[in-house]
Amino acid sequence: MSPNERLEFAEILLASIEHEDEKIREKWITEVRDRMVAVKTGNAKLIDFDSLYQEE
Repeated sequence: MSPNERLEFAEILLASIEHEDEKIREKWITEVRDRMVAVKTGNAKLIDFDSLYQEE
């Protein structure tokens, strides 16, 4: 590829990384909120990352 083609390709790749689908973002926000409610109501329990690997 020529330098200009490589630059254009790189710009396309960067744009795809920076793009965030609004529907997916909304679903993740809903998921996080649901998990927070589950923890607050006692329906879910948080596990400390370090202790997770210390269990036998």
